[in-house]
Amino acid sequence: MPARGFFDSLRRLKFLCLLVSVGSATTAAMASWSSAASPPSGCTDISAVPVQYTITFGAAIQGIFTNFSGMNSGCVDCHVAPDEGPAGNLSLVDGYSYLQLIDQRSDEDPRLTYVIPNHPEQSLLFQKVNCDIPPVGSRMPFNGSLSVEQQALIYDWIAAGAPVSTTDGIFRNAFDIRGLSQ
Repeated sequence: MPARGFFDSLRRLKFLCLLVSVGSATTAAMASWSSAASPPSGCTDISAVPVQYTITFGAAIQGIFTNFSGMNSGCVDCHVAPDEGPAGNLSLVDGYSYLQLIDQRSDEDPRLTYVIPNHPEQSLLFQKVNCDIPPVGSRMPFNGSLSVEQQALIYDWIAAGAPVSTTDGIFRNAFDIRGLSQ
């Protein structure tokens, strides 16, 4: 199987595992959720969206935060600069967003983390934009919704380790699949 096909299948499998684990409530991640948080439900299926291998945080992910609708509407409308009192005490303004997300605990439930690099299925950011009923709070954004492609892009960025630079390190064309089942 070509490397890209392998990673497409891997993402689909991980997402389907998320859906199964949400339905069965048997995973270790769910055991760690507090009584204030509940398992997400009503999650959008992103498995049909092709995996994005090259994602630049500033252009792609910050671009979603700044203007997800293409009509000057973005997450930054509510999640403003820290000195302006952002919603949920989370600023998604360029220059602040990355450090506010990576390995940072949620104000809604400090047992939940916004972005756990390499683990989108455990990351509150992905659950908030992908599920009708996230573990805490409401689906985001309030003033619209992200397209399935934008949700998948956030998933892929987190799955690739949520780097501040470009995500193409492991997904280069010369990726060697030795040691993997073919």
